[in-house]
Amino acid sequence: MFKVLFAKEILENFATRRFLMVCLLCLIVIPLGVYVGTRDYQLRLNAYQESVRIYEEDHKSVQDILDKGGAKGFRPPSALGFLSQGLDIVLPNLAESPARREKAPVDLRLNNSQSFENLYASFQGPLDLVFIVSVIMTFLAVVFSFGAVSGEKEQGTLRQILCNAVPRHRIILAKMTANSLALVIPFLAALILGLLIFFANRFSLSGPDNVLAAIGLVLVLSLLVIGVFFNLGLLVSALTRQAVSSFIILLLCWVFLFGVYPRLSVVFSELIYPVKSQQLVLLERNQIRMENEKALSAAIDKIVESSDNTQEKQDEVTMEFRAALTDKLQKLDRDLENRRNIQMRIAVNFSRLSPVSCFVRPVAEISRTGWMQYLQFNQDVVRFRSVLNEQVFGKYYEFEAQKGGISTGFKGDTSAPTPTFQSTRIRTQDVFKNILPDAVALVAFNILLFAATFVAFLKYDVR
Repeated sequence: MFKVLFAKEILENFATRRFLMVCLLCLIVIPLGVYVGTRDYQLRLNAYQESVRIYEEDHKSVQDILDKGGAKGFRPPSALGFLSQGLDIVLPNLAESPARREKAPVDLRLNNSQSFENLYASFQGPLDLVFIVSVIMTFLAVVFSFGAVSGEKEQGTLRQILCNAVPRHRIILAKMTANSLALVIPFLAALILGLLIFFANRFSLSGPDNVLAAIGLVLVLSLLVIGVFFNLGLLVSALTRQAVSSFIILLLCWVFLFGVYPRLSVVFSELIYPVKSQQLVLLERNQIRMENEKALSAAIDKIVESSDNTQEKQDEVTMEFRAALTDKLQKLDRDLENRRNIQMRIAVNFSRLSPVSCFVRPVAEISRTGWMQYLQFNQDVVRFRSVLNEQVFGKYYEFEAQKGGISTGFKGDTSAPTPTFQSTRIRTQDVFKNILPDAVALVAFNILLFAATFVAFLKYDVR
């Protein structure tokens, strides 16, 4: 009996204009999104490689760092950006030391030179797989499921089926299987076509250590989030009497889960755990610098008035104040970073009540365009800064020349190779551990919604 019911549902779904429109939409939008994403990656990759080439040509030795604008470290683009742009457009992609001769300790400044090629894209956002799945596919899941039960009740076909003493659990299983296949098959076909476009370009730089595993994780999460909205549609359809009522309720649920609640989680996190704005932090940094300069001037004046007034003593005091200033600024940055991390975790935990949030952020992490990439880049910058202070700026000093004035010197080999910035790849295992709670939440959503649908349909009144 299940085969008969399944064949009936397959024919009703596959032999419709709705299925044809879904196929055309998927086969156009998904490969197009992959192509646009890979083209954007190629442009960013060319810009990255050209920046690195120019820097390496101009900075072949330590002397060049001291004379030609300091040291720089570049963050490579992610090859899986077509899956999710994530935070990539706002993440820093450059760390640079001061563009003048400095004595250690020297801090590195983070910059972002990225932007959309077309400014109008700033309003609409990218056409990546996250947008396609979280918006288009979840809405199509609602379209495919809103009339699965209530629609057949209005047509009278559901009563005819039950008159033949068909077990209800077989009916709902047949509907779930057939309707989901009608949605998943076009999606998978279009995704395979898009992946062929991706692999045809042989993109590997800055990608994860296992591209297939990363793409497999994204595919699983995509099917899970589509399944959540599909099961939600079945549940609402099994709780309503009319297809129109079912569609209106589902549309409101979709708008809330996709557009409203994820943004509310951000508001909740800001109210519960506020973080200083960037402008306020800049004011505090300037205040710390001004106070340090005043204290340094007062200390120098005391040395000048004392009998121990030598250039070496002034340099020693200056270095102490410079080190203290750097420590205070770094402590301020660490405190800000810690508070941002806590606020981010609060927002993530709140947002997990929405299946869309359980999909969007994990895919960004898998694509190496999420918060984990930001934290990893900061760690790489800290290591690079330590190397520069140890091998370059820590060996630079000033002294009083015999003919008057201040001259400079270097206690190391100025012809030594320039220290290079090392960008660390995030392991797929670490990403999996990070997104595991989101995947578990999506699985739980599917199980709970289908169980509720099953119970609701067993009690459904077809009269």
